[in-house]
Amino acid sequence: MTSGGDDKDRFRAWKQVYLLTTAGLQVVISLLIGFGIGLALDRWLGTAPWLMLLFIIFGVAAGFLNVYRLAIRDDG
Repeated sequence: MTSGGDDKDRFRAWKQVYLLTTAGLQVVISLLIGFGIGLALDRWLGTAPWLMLLFIIFGVAAGFLNVYRLAIRDDG
């Protein structure tokens, strides 16, 4: 039989895994979305590679902003 403390420790460990996984996925997905939008606009407007680079920067910034919000929301 496990004590209540062991269950809480296990819950905290899984919560940390969830938060780290979520943070990593948010940065990668935001980067890919920025890349896709920039690539599509570059092909449409013929401005390669400038809009792709700009939207990659926007994607990375959005990803880190989401990670920051996730870290602020988590009270431990």
